[in-house]
Amino acid sequence: MLHIESLAVSYGRAKVLFDVNLRVEQGEIVTLLGGNGVGKTTTLKAISGLVKPRSGSIMFDGTQIAGAPSHHIARLGIAHSPEGRRLFGNLSVQENLELGAVTTRARRVADQTLRQMFRMFPILEERRKQHAGLLSGGQQQMVAIARALMAKPKLLVLDEPSLGLAPKIVTEVFEAISTLREEGMTVLLVEQNVAQALSVADRGYVLEEGETAVEGDAQELLADRQLQEAYLGI
Repeated sequence: MLHIESLAVSYGRAKVLFDVNLRVEQGEIVTLLGGNGVGKTTTLKAISGLVKPRSGSIMFDGTQIAGAPSHHIARLGIAHSPEGRRLFGNLSVQENLELGAVTTRARRVADQTLRQMFRMFPILEERRKQHAGLLSGGQQQMVAIARALMAKPKLLVLDEPSLGLAPKIVTEVFEAISTLREEGMTVLLVEQNVAQALSVADRGYVLEEGETAVEGDAQELLADRQLQEAYLGI
């Protein structure tokens, strides 16, 4: 579904990505790992059209999207739940979710999708009229994921969904991600919690200094302590 080759991205004169290569097959959860500042979020932004690559290829569902505008990429079926949630705090939970139905197709089935989101995250139905800015961090993260799913994406991109959350809430968030896989959703996940990420993923990639350093089966990466010490500082 997603195939990236030799991706390079710069911010002005600062080169952030040099040679990122990864693939995501339909129905997989793939996690992108690495220390702070190695380019994980930038990779996701390039996929979603939020930054323009300097060079390289990003193929999504047979279409070249490198450098395409973000609204075009969203229409093709990529939904991005960004680091930090980026909710509209003065709007209600339901209003935030409804804003996620950005395509014509998604708007046609928005009521049905909204009911699905409330079944997946029952607390959001209870808080549907509450301002999103008044929710707990975990509840805000659920809104962010559900808002992305309102777009009825082919590929869900999640950036640090557990950031700043209590351990119990992290478990709930990853249970929801596992449920998405069972339902056939394809997910590309950036996550600081290596054990949690690899426990739900099919495969993983490790970035180091803007390049793909390691790739492999998620369970093999989870068991490889030497690799984790070398590349992830664990």
